[in-house]
Amino acid sequence: MSNSPKVTVIGASNVDLIGLAKEKLIFEDSNIGTIDTILGGVGRNIAENLKHLGFDVDFLSVFADDEFAHTLKKSCKDFGISIEHSLTVKESKTSLYVAIMDHYRDLALALSAMDIYDDIPDSFILDNLDVIAENEFCVLETNLPVATLELVTEKLPNTKFALEAVSAKKALKALSVIDRLHILKCNYKEAELLSDMTVQYESDFEKIIAHFLGMGVEKVFITLGKDGVAYGDKNEIFINKNNILTPVNTNGAGDAFMAGLIYGETKGLDLYDTVNFATGCAQITIQHKNAVHPDICEQMVLKTMMQ
Repeated sequence: MSNSPKVTVIGASNVDLIGLAKEKLIFEDSNIGTIDTILGGVGRNIAENLKHLGFDVDFLSVFADDEFAHTLKKSCKDFGISIEHSLTVKESKTSLYVAIMDHYRDLALALSAMDIYDDIPDSFILDNLDVIAENEFCVLETNLPVATLELVTEKLPNTKFALEAVSAKKALKALSVIDRLHILKCNYKEAELLSDMTVQYESDFEKIIAHFLGMGVEKVFITLGKDGVAYGDKNEIFINKNNILTPVNTNGAGDAFMAGLIYGETKGLDLYDTVNFATGCAQITIQHKNAVHPDICEQMVLKTMMQ
């Protein structure tokens, strides 16, 4: 039996089409650039990062039965990520994510086609409650429908849930379960929507974090891109600045950050070291074209933290 820590991840697995503009984007026109096809999905990215960091992962996702799905399943099995309890939907299409990156290699626009996650049956959660409950942490993300988020957090009150807000549009799905979360991780746009508060000054992040803590969240992390991370718990609220790096691709950085948070929690790191480890994960990730850096590991992150 493995002595590695175990975590459950419930979320999306999809195929990403990543377009990188060679010059400044001209909207309403054809732009010259490169296009790569990579395996992604917020849940899948988090699961792969956690596996690289030494975790055993139970990944509960929804797969189609097309060729893309076969590739996604094979990749999980090759990495040693358990998909035994995932759901396969016949006569469906694998979800796709299309991202357009500007000439600074930052996200300019994205589209997601993820209809396969719209109507997840309750049985998907109810049949796997024992599996999820075996692990201390369960990572959720808002590609899942509200009903799924509500069901799993209601049925397993003793599980520590960490939620990735994913996007401004999807973040609002988390409103009804915020008080059940151990960790809330979002960016500043998602934080504004979830709190119904506006950021004008840096001190406003402290107010938003205090708002979420008052709702019952144990730990809050708001990523600010190149400006760092605002974070807090009942003992402290702080803003951590980033080292400025030129990215190869920012797609997947937030997923790596979430994996780093789970690492810090399971290792018993304090809040400051947890944020630094998670930031190291993100910094490594943006230096590779894939959504998950293929070589990321504990030692690589620790080395990055010392730079």
